[in-house]
Amino acid sequence: MALVKRMLQIFALFTCIQLQAGGNSEDIQALHELLQPITSLSAKFTQQITDAEGFALESSQGLFEVAQPAKMRWQVTAPMEQQIISDGNKLWVFDRDLEQVVIQPFNRNIATTPAVLFSGDLDQLDRAFYIRKVSDSLFTLMPESAGSLFKQIEIKFVGQQPVAIVLTDNLAHTTTIKFTELKINSGISADRFIFNIPPDVDVIDNTQSRAVKNAN
Repeated sequence: MALVKRMLQIFALFTCIQLQAGGNSEDIQALHELLQPITSLSAKFTQQITDAEGFALESSQGLFEVAQPAKMRWQVTAPMEQQIISDGNKLWVFDRDLEQVVIQPFNRNIATTPAVLFSGDLDQLDRAFYIRKVSDSLFTLMPESAGSLFKQIEIKFVGQQPVAIVLTDNLAHTTTIKFTELKINSGISADRFIFNIPPDVDVIDNTQSRAVKNAN
């Protein structure tokens, strides 16, 4: 379940909560100009988690899709199948190894990570972070919430495309997510953000506060 928990933390990057932060107005504007045009994004990803000494703890790869507002599909294909999908109302967390899917109401505070990147609400982004432009292609975002799971988030661009996100947590663990085969604003079917529950898996439906077995 460790990878699922980390996925939920990453998922919080694409949701938003209200905090207070800031930054130089020119730095904020520069990041706005890169993020504002993005209404949907799909990409393959690789994710690596390293400890404070740089030793690899976990690695995974898969497919990432996001569309405004608050729709996301984070699908790990290796080393084991796991998914987090949101249609903006419900959130499905599926673990193939456990043969289990957890359904819960979509909650913009789904994890304690205060973040918003591709939600489209850039005003929330400004309130959630202190934003600093390191270079034309690199920005750092410092959450000011005492309860944040992450100390710093970096977002890297090549041209107008976000190609990597690097997160450093309070244990000095680093999560590096790299995107390839990026498609920006290509149009993603709404069906991609609905999870079709496989047969014979345990279903924990927290929208109804009960656990069931899917017999389809």
